Amino acid sequence: MYVYFQKTPSLKLERVRKLGTEVFKAVKGIRPSFLCQLFHKAPRSQSEELYVHAPRTTQCGLSSFKYMGDKVWNSLPAHFRTAADLRAFKQLIKNWDGPKCGCT
Repeated sequence: MYVYFQKTPSLKLERVRKLGTEVFKAVKGIRPSFLCQLFHKAPRSQSEELYVHAPRTTQCGLSSFKYMGDKVWNSLPAHFRTAADLRAFKQLIKNWDGPKCGCT
């Protein structure tokens, strides 16, 4: 008897996808104003990239919602960031394999 496993994403990828979805909601104004105010478009950016603020501490700052949200949002392909609505964005991010490694 053979068991076929559906390719399931890692927990890390699932968390990155969820974070990307929450940032999309905040950037598009679907979230409460206090969350929307965390993210700012990068100055002189023609794309939808966000400005990544330097964290004040490495212990907590690098793990903060704001810092990680900016990093994940900027790692998304451009057509994800310009999705028309939440449903279209969720469909796109569902098949996304995560940020590409910059080590090669």
